[in-house]
Amino acid sequence: MEGKKLITIKEIAKILNVSPSTVSRALKGHPSISGITTERVQKIAKENNFVLNKSAIFFNQKRSYTLGLIVPNLSEPFFSTALNAIEKVASAQNYNIMIGQSHDHVETEMTVLQKFIDHRVDGIIVSISKQHKFFQPYTDLEKLNIPVVFFDCVPEDKYLHYVASNLHTGLLKGINALVAQRHFKIALINGPVNLSATRQRLIGYIKGLNEHHIPVRSDLMKTTDLSPAGNIAAMNSLIELSDPPSAIIVFNDNVLLDCFSLIKSKGLVDQFKFISFANQPDWKYYDHKPFGSIEQFPAEQGKIAAEVLMKLINGELHHLQSDHKYYQFNLDSEIIYLND
Repeated sequence: MEGKKLITIKEIAKILNVSPSTVSRALKGHPSISGITTERVQKIAKENNFVLNKSAIFFNQKRSYTLGLIVPNLSEPFFSTALNAIEKVASAQNYNIMIGQSHDHVETEMTVLQKFIDHRVDGIIVSISKQHKFFQPYTDLEKLNIPVVFFDCVPEDKYLHYVASNLHTGLLKGINALVAQRHFKIALINGPVNLSATRQRLIGYIKGLNEHHIPVRSDLMKTTDLSPAGNIAAMNSLIELSDPPSAIIVFNDNVLLDCFSLIKSKGLVDQFKFISFANQPDWKYYDHKPFGSIEQFPAEQGKIAAEVLMKLINGELHHLQSDHKYYQFNLDSEIIYLND
């Protein structure tokens, strides 16, 4: 049996003896059309299962009503929380979101970016992969009139829009709390050297030690490529020191989980106090928790990034212009004590 043919705007107009443009406006609830006419048009449309061709509307408006979001990994609570906030802002303005995960691989990130360009997204929000060094592909989006807002993990460039967390505020409070508990040998397991977040942690760490007149020991500063093997190697090198630390600041909660796995296997669970970054919501389910985790407010970052992007798309902020003061916002981080 053949399906019923869908009615068109022209056919509705013929039935009601009005112009197609009147029908089109009535279907959108345009105030220039009387309430009676709007009601008659929408009644005929409903009875005949009329479907508005949004693709044609979007084409005429030169918009796709789609945003692109690139994050390292949505399995991380930080990014799933940010996504929820971004979706709320986008949905309020009738936007959909295309999501791509880089898995912290630059090549994958660039592949996702190209797919977004091919799908003609109206704007992009991105937290760059932790190995990213070159940002020309994002700068090139200026030519395509696609605005970009970075969040969380952002490039070190004054000519871009970003929302990030000021890591120093929470880190300095954490070091103060450790010193108050008589921890004077404080180590740092940091991330890849090319990351701005890595440099921020290092600067905050050194500043915190200096404020308490604690010598900065190079043997207490380790780096990891953020792989499980790299995380465990960094932790193991601290354990094997002849004068090991009593407290350790760790790049993020995921790195800390690998560190916990190692010290548990060695029976050293109670030997160290930890401070990590990200404050994942699942700590309450773990037997072993860090002394504290630094909250970087992913929901707030996502919300602000999405709001800025919508303003760029709507022409409320000019983007990628040399004479423009770029929107750059840093939220103060906060230490959350989990196991004191």
